[in-house]
Amino acid sequence: MNKIKLLYDVVKTMRNKEVVNGILTVKVSKAEANLFSLRNEFEKNLLTGQTKAKINTELDYEGKTVKHDSNTEFTIPASGDCRCHEFFARLHQSHSTCCAGRLKDKFSRLLFALGVLNALQTEEQADKTMIISLNAKDLPEDVKTLLCEKMSRASECHQHGHGFLKEFCAADNLDFALNIFVNKNYETDKIVISVVGSQKDEHNAPYDLTARAEVSFVW
Repeated sequence: MNKIKLLYDVVKTMRNKEVVNGILTVKVSKAEANLFSLRNEFEKNLLTGQTKAKINTELDYEGKTVKHDSNTEFTIPASGDCRCHEFFARLHQSHSTCCAGRLKDKFSRLLFALGVLNALQTEEQADKTMIISLNAKDLPEDVKTLLCEKMSRASECHQHGHGFLKEFCAADNLDFALNIFVNKNYETDKIVISVVGSQKDEHNAPYDLTARAEVSFVW
């Protein structure tokens, strides 16, 4: 199947969902030590905005040790109001941005999106399910550079684990893979992201950095 058509069908299917249930797990390791882990069992009603989450977090990094368990429930109502004013605000902002000389940034974002889209691979399984994959080796070097820049900017805003992102950006032989598993109904069953790299300690001894994030949905 054409990957653009597949992405369209998947996004359209997910957009029409009223309730999303699933489990997010994250694990980050340095050498063989576990630095960070997270498990989030979530349920979100996309119509009412009601969200429930059961979160378990463990952090052991740079002398900081944290364990946290929480159950959270909140509601952010979806607005059906006309957003014409937002459109004109964005139009004005876009014009101001261009006039400020940031057109290059817009092209950089477009380049990144097109580079990722071009590198995406699709594979149909015997049971008619699909796997959408993205691997670092398939990305152009300039797109890899843009990705690291995005990770570095994100690290400045992230309260926990910002050091992880900085270490991964500075890692040698950085490799990553993204796999999206799509069922016959064009629903996303699972998303898996894995990142592997190597660094050197103060004694110039190499060590591995690994990270894995997985989201499993229940339909």
